[in-house]
Amino acid sequence: MPAVGGPSGSPSRVGGRLCLDFVNTLEARLGPPGSVVDHLPTFDAVVDWVAAARALSGDAVRRLKEEAARDPGRAAGAHRRVLDLREALHRVLAAAVRSRAVGEADLALVNALLRDATAHHVLLPGEFGGVVDGWLPGRDLDDVVWPVVIDAWDLLTEPPLRRVKQCPGGEGSCGRLFLDTSRGGTRRWCDMRTCGNRAKVRAHYERRQRTNR
Repeated sequence: MPAVGGPSGSPSRVGGRLCLDFVNTLEARLGPPGSVVDHLPTFDAVVDWVAAARALSGDAVRRLKEEAARDPGRAAGAHRRVLDLREALHRVLAAAVRSRAVGEADLALVNALLRDATAHHVLLPGEFGGVVDGWLPGRDLDDVVWPVVIDAWDLLTEPPLRRVKQCPGGEGSCGRLFLDTSRGGTRRWCDMRTCGNRAKVRAHYERRQRTNR
């Protein structure tokens, strides 16, 4: 079982897209079981993550929190569906990036939420005039991830998909997906401060070892 992440539910946002940061909330997914950390251990953590990403309005976040507090069983069911979506979406993205066949069950799950999201995606009056992007409330708390599936739809059908990569980390232990926005498309690591720096240190150590033999 993955370890539980911190109270903020917010790992480093290195994906460059909302949907990539979402699938990266299961950290070190390619590492040994003891190293895997789940940053979305509860439905409240999911809402906190979405709020931190500014993917939903403050009113929507408050409503989700209140409804989850009133009906913990309903919130638990929504949480299970969020985690199912995260893993299905990760598999869909990973397959699409490699131009491989996408699992039918995974695509069906993503499409089901996508149909709900597009049916509830509306323009709302802006606080200071004009309009803003918004969402009509859903029935099952699944609206917490509607912005994620809309972003995934955009990414999966646009040219930037070719720039999505998977970080190898140390000996293949990271697995974060990220959008490579470097000019030459040569970025290898999800974050030079973490995986990239560890790789440099490891390479330096190995060079020293070879020199000292």
